[in-house]
Amino acid sequence: MKKSEKRIFLTFLFSVLTFLGYSQNIIEGVITDSKTGEAMPFVNIAVSGHAVGTISDLNGEFKISVPDSFLDKDLSISSVGYAPYTCKISSVKGLRLEVKLEPRDLKISQVVVTDKSQAGRKVLKDFLEKLSSNYINCDFAYSGDYTGIVKKNGIEKKSVYKFNAYDSQGYVSKEKSRAFESLNYKFSSVSRNFKVDDFETGVNFFDLTSSFDIVRYSFNVLNPSCLSSFDFKIKSETSEVYVIEFNCESPELINTGVLKPQKYSGEITVNKSDNAILTADYVLEVKDFSPLALTLALGNQANSAVIKCSVSYAKTTGKYSLKSISSVIDITDSVKGNYSIIDNLSVVSVNYKVPGKISGKVFYSR
Repeated sequence: MKKSEKRIFLTFLFSVLTFLGYSQNIIEGVITDSKTGEAMPFVNIAVSGHAVGTISDLNGEFKISVPDSFLDKDLSISSVGYAPYTCKISSVKGLRLEVKLEPRDLKISQVVVTDKSQAGRKVLKDFLEKLSSNYINCDFAYSGDYTGIVKKNGIEKKSVYKFNAYDSQGYVSKEKSRAFESLNYKFSSVSRNFKVDDFETGVNFFDLTSSFDIVRYSFNVLNPSCLSSFDFKIKSETSEVYVIEFNCESPELINTGVLKPQKYSGEITVNKSDNAILTADYVLEVKDFSPLALTLALGNQANSAVIKCSVSYAKTTGKYSLKSISSVIDITDSVKGNYSIIDNLSVVSVNYKVPGKISGKVFYSR
């Protein structure tokens, strides 16, 4: 994206967020690890019991607007692997908070197999224990094909990319919440069936699509601290695989990766021989959806979305990594009109022996 175009877009986004927060109570601050002092990105900040919230940025900074009617509510700040922090909104409005979250040990409790639900939970527990030996546990590079389609009123705007990507952490990083920050990518070629006139028509959703990789990203059904919030069932079984059905009983950011989730369910196929996940198919229903990021909500968007994803994994020289992601996002928007985002990402090559490093991301291209 050209600097001028990026500046215009950021100014527009800031203006929208500022407008939505007008005449409300502003709470801002920074979140750090109490042990290391390091800034903590992607921490969940929310009004307890309500769908009002945000997440901290890459520098641990956050800013949230809350209406007067919520002054008697609690502000909850939480992240996987840390004790939550809670305070009364009335006592911190207008202040800049310096929150230091305390790390805590999140060992997966032993699971006793008593029925199909517990058996399914046990299979996923075994997957988590074998994660470090099954998946790429260092930085790696990968390349392939990425196709993005925006469909509205029967018209499809299609973009086809050749991409090169670099993940600086790998699948078993202790800081999986920083997966977005760790992914950098560029496009070697782009072809379209339409003309790019502005940012909206030139933007891609590569980051959004990549976040559907449930093994690499933290906040989903595989979050070890959230297994108790899911109902699991072994749907079918062969001599080679388990097919596990799951349904989230209390969807929230920490177990779905979405700021305002409504429903979350799906199926996971696990290889019996090594406990690795081979495929995942799931559906997310989201309120107040923004295609810019699953953790962004602009407050008064009159929309909702149904996200359908299929993810697969394959072995490369002894280690598993992403093979493909296919997603369809059907968006209901009473203001802009209904439309769909249809993305397909296919990995052609993977290199974790001598990976080629890449800096930066390409959100927009002509």
